[in-house]
Amino acid sequence: MNDIILYGAFDRHNYGDLLFPLIMERVINDLHPKKKVLIAGLINSDLSNHGAKKTITINKALKTSKHDATLMLAGGDVVACDWQSAYGYLLPKPIFPLYERVACYYFPKLTQYLTSRLMGLTSELPFNLSRNDIGESRKVIYNSVGATGVSNVTNEQDVSALGELMNETNFVSVRDLFSQSQLERIGCNSSQLAPDSATVMSSYISIEELEKKSSNSTKKLIETYMNGYIVFQISQGHVKGKEEAFAKALSDTSRAFNLPIVFIAIGNAAGHNDAAGVHKVASLLTKGTTYSTYLDGNIFDLMNIIRNASCYCGTSLHGLITSMSFSVPRVALLPTLRKQINYMNTWDLPHMPKGVMPEDLSEAVGIAMTTPSKDLKSLGQKLTDTYMSNFKSMSSSF
Repeated sequence: MNDIILYGAFDRHNYGDLLFPLIMERVINDLHPKKKVLIAGLINSDLSNHGAKKTITINKALKTSKHDATLMLAGGDVVACDWQSAYGYLLPKPIFPLYERVACYYFPKLTQYLTSRLMGLTSELPFNLSRNDIGESRKVIYNSVGATGVSNVTNEQDVSALGELMNETNFVSVRDLFSQSQLERIGCNSSQLAPDSATVMSSYISIEELEKKSSNSTKKLIETYMNGYIVFQISQGHVKGKEEAFAKALSDTSRAFNLPIVFIAIGNAAGHNDAAGVHKVASLLTKGTTYSTYLDGNIFDLMNIIRNASCYCGTSLHGLITSMSFSVPRVALLPTLRKQINYMNTWDLPHMPKGVMPEDLSEAVGIAMTTPSKDLKSLGQKLTDTYMSNFKSMSSSF
């Protein structure tokens, strides 16, 4: 029987979501080797060909685990995430736009009801489960999660219900100050602040393992660009209308620093599609700009590519967190992406560029890359120590 259920959006092909159970299982096994761990998502999934852990449904996990097991929300922007979003990201890409524009837009309450029942649950929110679903004796822990979605909870009844639910938990840590302030707004004043759990990846995944689990094509790419390269990642939705501007900015930046561009696709689930955006920008690069693409989305390949980069530029929070863990200079793109900006405002070096538009990319890359290596390494170690200290405090609730 299982002692700990790791639960989250681990059943969709998105780099950050796939990282959480991989890292957390190792941390738990390291510090609590006698604890049995089960990994659950909304659905059964097998993304092991991308380096991910398999999941079983949370409904089955709750039915088959000990009555006093700990339910841990292992990471992600899960507080106040709604059923429409959680279920939509599991749909095939061609169906997602129709689901979003018709079912969610015209029939939101019915969609919420049907999707929750389809998953075998009764809770109003997929990752804020009620006691009716969890059971009365199980502990509930939120492990360094995001709560940006709470800012959309404004109805008095919903605020009260979510606040009550969060106050019933055994432990809550959030990954940024904005999330903490939003929980305080709904009456949850007990949350602690801790870096994202993926921060510790460089401590729990060795260089030897990365090399062993990276594909030959990735190792060849890194070897080909052994003198350095700039990683660029952006989703189709975020790049829309800015393709030419980013292509020009990347071409100019590549020329200015004499570094090739490596395009990566971190997200491939519905609503997280990077490949289409990357293809468009790459096709518009100035003639003669050297570049390569990695679009397969294997966790270990992506980690290794970012680890070896001269600079990471992207819209993915966990691309940024990977660069922070492995002491790589970074640039967070676009001022509208508050998850990244909130996180960097909370934890990153103050001068590290964030909210960057295409026209400012070259300057931002220059600022990031002038950061002394010792400062990058010192920050990575500090964040790892801070997370592990918080985890040890949290695990007393197991």
